[in-house]
Order: sequence, then C-alpha cells, then structure tokens
Amino acid sequence: GKGESTVTARLPLMVRPSAPRFMNFCDKVELPVVFQNQTDDALSVRAALRGSNVTMASSIEELEVRPSEGNLSHAAVGFDVPAGDRVEVRFPVAASSAGTARFQVVAQTRGANDAASFQLPVYTPATSEAFATYGELDKGAIIQPVQAPADVWPQFGGLEITTSSTQLQALTDAVIYLVRYPFECSEQAASRVLAIAALRDVLSAFAAGGLPKESELAAAVGDDIELLGRRQNSDGGWGFWRRGDRSWPYLTAHVAHALAAAREKGYQVPDSTWQQALHYLRNIEDHLPPWYSKKSRDAVRAYALHVRTKMDDGDPNRARGLFDEAGLGGLSLEAMGWLLPVLDQGGAKEDVERILRHVGNQVVETAAAAHFTTSYSDGAHVLFHSDRRADGVLLEALLAVRPKSDLIPKVVRGLLAHRTEGRWGNTQENAFVLLAMDRYFQ
Repeated sequence: GKGESTVTARLPLMVRPSAPRFMNFCDKVELPVVFQNQTDDALSVRAALRGSNVTMASSIEELEVRPSEGNLSHAAVGFDVPAGDRVEVRFPVAASSAGTARFQVVAQTRGANDAASFQLPVYTPATSEAFATYGELDKGAIIQPVQAPADVWPQFGGLEITTSSTQLQALTDAVIYLVRYPFECSEQAASRVLAIAALRDVLSAFAAGGLPKESELAAAVGDDIELLGRRQNSDGGWGFWRRGDRSWPYLTAHVAHALAAAREKGYQVPDSTWQQALHYLRNIEDHLPPWYSKKSRDAVRAYALHVRTKMDDGDPNRARGLFDEAGLGGLSLEAMGWLLPVLDQGGAKEDVERILRHVGNQVVETAAAAHFTTSYSDGAHVLFHSDRRADGVLLEALLAVRPKSDLIPKVVRGLLAHRTEGRWGNTQENAFVLLAMDRYFQ
C-alpha cells in the first residue's frame, strides 16, 4: 500500500499570549506575551500589541482608565531572544469599559514573523444606582435641578427623562380584553359597552394601537345594546343569559349603567329599554331578595341611586335617607363611592364631608400609590365584589366631588400598578376602572 509521512515545520519565532481569563472594569494589568526563539541563533525581535476597548501605556504607572472611543490602542517594543530560549514581555493595559477586550499581537525578526489574536471579557464589579422623581403638572411649568453624583464612572449610567401627558396611554390591553372576551352573558356585554363608551375619547386622542377600528367598536356597542334589549325581562330587569331568567338587582343596575354611558357618548339606546330599566331601579327595594345581607342590600340600593343620577333621574332625598339609615359603619366603601356624587349634587355637604373623612381614614397609602380595601361579611357574590373595583368606584367619586384631591393621582398609579398583562382581574374590575380613568382623562 501507499506509505504516509508527516512533516512538522518548526517556525523560527512563535508568539504565545498568556492572557488572564477575564478583566474587571478599571483593572490595570500587565498582559504577558511569550516570544519563543526556536532557532540556534539569537534573534532581535520587534513586537507590537494592538487592542480595542483598552488603553495602553509604557508602564503601569502611566496608565489611565479612559474611554477608548472606538479607537485601537497600540504598544510596541524591541528586545532580543537568546537562541533556543524564550522571553516574556508584559504590556501595560487598562480596561476602558465593560464588554469584551480584543487583542492582536505580532512579532517580526529577520526572515520570520508570527502573530496571534485573542479576547477576554471585561466585567463590571461595581453596582449601579437609580434615582427617580415623579409628580403631576396641571398647569404652568416646573424646574427640576439635576446634579450628577460624585465619584462615578462616566462610562456607565446616564440621565433618562420620561414624561407623559396622561397616565392613560397604556389602557389598550384592558379594552381589548373586554372586546375579545369569549363569553357574552349580560354582565360581560354591559361591561364591554361601558369600556368602549368610557375610553372612546381617550383611545382616539392617543391613537392607541392594537384596537379594532372605531367603526368596528361602534358596531360592537350597537350589537351589545341590541342583545341586552332582547334579554330584558318584563319587569325591566336582566338575568344572565336569556330573557325569562330571574332578574338580578345588581346586574340590572349594571346594565342600566352601561346604557347610560352609551347614550352619554352618542350611541343609540331604545327608549322602551331605557324606561323599563329606570322603572326597575326606582323600585329597587321591591326586587331585593330577603336572603341578601343588609350590607349587600344597601350597596345595591346605592348603586341604583348612582345609576339613576346618570340617567338624569337623580333622587338625593332617598340617597340621604339611605345614608342616615345605614350610617358610616353600615355602608361599604364602594357604596359610599356610589352615593357621594348623588349627595353632592343634592347639596348634602355635611354628609359628603363625613363620607370623605371616613374614606380618607380607610385608604392604604404609600409615597407613590394608594388603594382602598373593603369587604362584605356575607353576600359579596351578588355584587361581583373586588378591591380593584372599589378603587375604581372611589376614584370616580373623588374626581366628581373633590377633583383637586391629592389621593387621585396616587389611586390612579395604584390601579395601573395592579394590572396583569395590561389589564385587571375580571370584567367588572376593568369596566369600573376604565370608567374612572375616563373621568380622570376628561
């Protein structure tokens, strides 16, 4: 067979970098490179090192840690390598910035040369600190001084300024959640009408992306109003899925609320549907089952009075009677939120002040946000209760009766912080929060 042989050529001069595994930002090191003479004669060698993301100098003492500004740093040196021996040369190098330091080293002697390239990571052992300031600006201007901290590295960090004309530009996901909700019981259809009607002005003002066209949203509202009209019972109330189901008092008030919001934003609502719903709400006590808890009954009564006010059928006398009967201890916070605008429009200033003081004492407040916690010992399910909905109800009430309250921007921030995937936990929460956000926008 054929024979094979291997011939190994021995280079006169070899370059062997001996770099560390990594560098830290700000490190000043002597980078070792070994030059090996593989001949029987001494060699006079000229070597050069080129690097990026580093600075170089003739000695460690002369090194300065500074940005390399994208340029390559160079270092050159001449020396002799004895026959069959090796010489280590150390190049003073400083890490300019975190990232990757890349090097090329070349050596030249008579009739021979060699080169090598290598790289190593540059880490950032220091910690970074972030500072922020925030607030609201209703009119005029504000000067915000900014002083750079001392003893910092200019290669890191920076100043970021983010401003927003409103906190409402991020509500698209909540509306899309309601628009695309896969089920269509009466509560969900009404919540969808509320959301689209409430955010119609906001979303068009900010040209929010991801939403169906305005004509499609208007058509969806019309379809939902027609659907709800077909489901209305002869007593003027609504059940969950079809006409003839038992009417639920809270659900009926919620559907009427949606119809009022839709009509306010210019959508067409059949007058017969409107009048039957209004008749049901005027006689809400007759429709409350006896097994409802007292607190749940009063909450439904408060909501019905709230919705009647939105339907231009306000009844402040019954609102004062309900408040006198139940008192601060007998009403839930969201029931007080529903009553506040009714009492305020009816001129019950003392009752309004009492409720506002009580609400202010119940708020859970931090430096940046605020929220309310309310509960029902029994019967919360007949109201679809949740804390975020209570925040939305009270936010809308504060905007109606105390629009200059310092709590308002904090409650808004608290609500925005409680979103998951851009929305709140259920259709009720989304509907009531978006209603409050609409008033905040206005």
